[in-house]
Amino acid sequence: DKWVEVYDEPRHFVEMDNEFCRVIRFRFPPNDSTLFHRHSVDSFFVFFNSTRCLNEKHGSPVMEIAPEAGTANGACYCTKPIIHRISNVGPNWMHGLDIEIKKLKSPEYKASALAETNNLKLIFDNKTQGGKHMRVYRLTIASGETVSDLKFEFPRLSMCWKGSEIKVLNSLSGDTMETRRFPSTYWWNSRPFVGSIENKGSSEYALIIAEWH
Repeated sequence: DKWVEVYDEPRHFVEMDNEFCRVIRFRFPPNDSTLFHRHSVDSFFVFFNSTRCLNEKHGSPVMEIAPEAGTANGACYCTKPIIHRISNVGPNWMHGLDIEIKKLKSPEYKASALAETNNLKLIFDNKTQGGKHMRVYRLTIASGETVSDLKFEFPRLSMCWKGSEIKVLNSLSGDTMETRRFPSTYWWNSRPFVGSIENKGSSEYALIIAEWH
């Protein structure tokens, strides 16, 4: 069957490309399918919706997969490129981000993973066969709650799973920011952050944070 590179697949959209990562959004409705397309760069995936899909890989049986909202997983495409087609057979849109890992400053993390709390969970901690080790955390803050003593002292890609109105205090700079974060948005930041986040909205705030090294 004919195939295209993932960058040319019409349900995949390259939205950000810096020296560290390339962010590709995928989004398509129930009963829709991608073209056969190729992945060849080690990646991790973050899902904003839960649904069910059929994964058709060249040379392999069709597999049913069930992505869950707010989760992450990885793939070793540098050493094992794949050509596949995804069909959405579930009730919701297939929506998430494919983050290609372009550059890491060192082969391994020099610091330990952040300690887990009631609010912060390590949801992905794995090394690809290409030797790229990635950690991904999920931060959740209930309506009216403030989480203090947050320390993100590494370059990171932050992805909003559940949006809300928040107040951010950066103790390093003394800056305070009030803003509204919207679901499925994301941003890159290389500056260290130490401080607190208050959820001033009426619903839970949930953030997925990928730690670069």
